[in-house]
Amino acid sequence: MKIVKKSNGKNHWYVDEDAGGERVDGVTTTVGNGLPKPALLNWAAEATAEFSVDRWDELATLPVSERLKKIKGGRYEKRDAAANRGTQVHKLAERLIAGEQVTVPDGLTGYVQSCVRFLDDFDVRAVHVEAVVYSETHRHVGTTDLIADVLLPDMPEYDHIPRDDDGYSRGLFDWKTSRSGIFGDVALQLAPYRHSEFLICEDGQVIEMPAVDFTAGIHLRPDGYSFIPLLTDDNVYRDFLYVAQVARIVNGLRDLVGEPITPPTAARYVLTKASAEDEL
Repeated sequence: MKIVKKSNGKNHWYVDEDAGGERVDGVTTTVGNGLPKPALLNWAAEATAEFSVDRWDELATLPVSERLKKIKGGRYEKRDAAANRGTQVHKLAERLIAGEQVTVPDGLTGYVQSCVRFLDDFDVRAVHVEAVVYSETHRHVGTTDLIADVLLPDMPEYDHIPRDDDGYSRGLFDWKTSRSGIFGDVALQLAPYRHSEFLICEDGQVIEMPAVDFTAGIHLRPDGYSFIPLLTDDNVYRDFLYVAQVARIVNGLRDLVGEPITPPTAARYVLTKASAEDEL
């Protein structure tokens, strides 16, 4: 299995060159396709209503068909704006970790300040940033945001997390900038990362997946951050593999339906033009 990450603008995907360039779904896509998300129904309704109310006067000036089209697509404007913000914050965080000086776009200052505060508060020492990890056994792949050594508080509730001689713990982390915060599906995303077999280094070298002491989501907000530990043990990884099977089934449902069968005794009709004599 030779995984190559392909990119085109804001999109990226993975292919297995040893399998003739076969496309391999990323972990995020797999979780999205295999895990029911009933909360999205409420989100879609609320986002559509908010869009309509916020643009009521503007919509009133449009023809009815155009107005309907705008309303139906309104929720995607908010979703795309949030996704774009998340992408920008990820890129800025990557550069900050590398020690680069960054110019912060309007509207992202608070998120970047929260990122810097997290890096300082926990004395973060990056090991791998935006590294592709994968499993040959279960054929899953994804890109980790950050594997790093961090200095955790010296408190009893963190005694179960191993530390090295200098007091640092190695973690696998994921940046999140959504308004809703960190939910359990993030654990289903990080579990396959943690249990991957290989990691592709920045120089292209493939190494064994490094062991980590814990995993966590980092929720960046304009007014601060939350550092949320996540359970990603063998049981959670097994649950991800179940989700992956559901995603496989969902993706293949259209292949289960064949073409309609024509009865062998069906009458056959041919349309012909009648002559003047036939009409009489």
